Amino acid sequence: MRVLIVLLAFIASAQAQGTSYIGLCNSTWNCEKTLATWRGKPIITGWLEDSFGKKCECANHILQQKKHKIIRVHLANGPCLRNKRCQRHDVFYGYTIASANRAAKIPSSRLRKRLDVLATRFKQRIEQSKGSLTCYVSPCLECDLNGTARKALIGAVSAALPSCILVDNPLRARCLRGTVCERHGISPSLQEPCIADLDGTEAKSLLDLQTYYANTKQCDIRFYWTSWMNCISGSWKTPTSRDCSNSIYQYARAGRIAWKLLSFR
Repeated sequence: MRVLIVLLAFIASAQAQGTSYIGLCNSTWNCEKTLATWRGKPIITGWLEDSFGKKCECANHILQQKKHKIIRVHLANGPCLRNKRCQRHDVFYGYTIASANRAAKIPSSRLRKRLDVLATRFKQRIEQSKGSLTCYVSPCLECDLNGTARKALIGAVSAALPSCILVDNPLRARCLRGTVCERHGISPSLQEPCIADLDGTEAKSLLDLQTYYANTKQCDIRFYWTSWMNCISGSWKTPTSRDCSNSIYQYARAGRIAWKLLSFR
């Protein structure tokens, strides 16, 4: 496996557009249909590594494709900490934001040990990848932790995954220096190097997509997202209990939006 680290400026000039398949690790996600997203194109996508499922067979399936791949992966689920809905296997299970801030700085804490296991598992996953791979890794999705705690998590992930580019995705705080800053929404405030993702915000019109494009054109990667990518329908369910059996049409359409509408090619 060859992990290809591409200069951030090169990726920015390529205006990489991807699909934010947050729920990809769910056991009901259809791996083969997902490939319809990138017919004739490089694979550019991202997911949440643990909350939807540990095995993540679809991530393995994607990584086995020989075409060039750019992935952005979040390891820990920040929203479940904030919303007090973490599952037993989640990194933040049993913690509050305050206690997680303290535990993040202690290498021997249960939180850090969970993160270490997750980072090691992800490393083993990408080591089996075929073809060239550019890996961005974020310790925490939409993170509520303070800067000191996030810096400790980023240091731990950097040690475990030296071939990946480090991403900081705070919910509201300023991003840490030396990382790629990721923010979400149609109009995120970002300066390069950066990653933009619609995660949590529906683009309901072409105007919304044009606004998103205009506000994020400086970023390394821009991700298209809609609610089915988190397997959201009806009342709230835990990520592992959701039905993520989407149609091949949904994947193909997501790919067209990400590549044609966002970049206006």
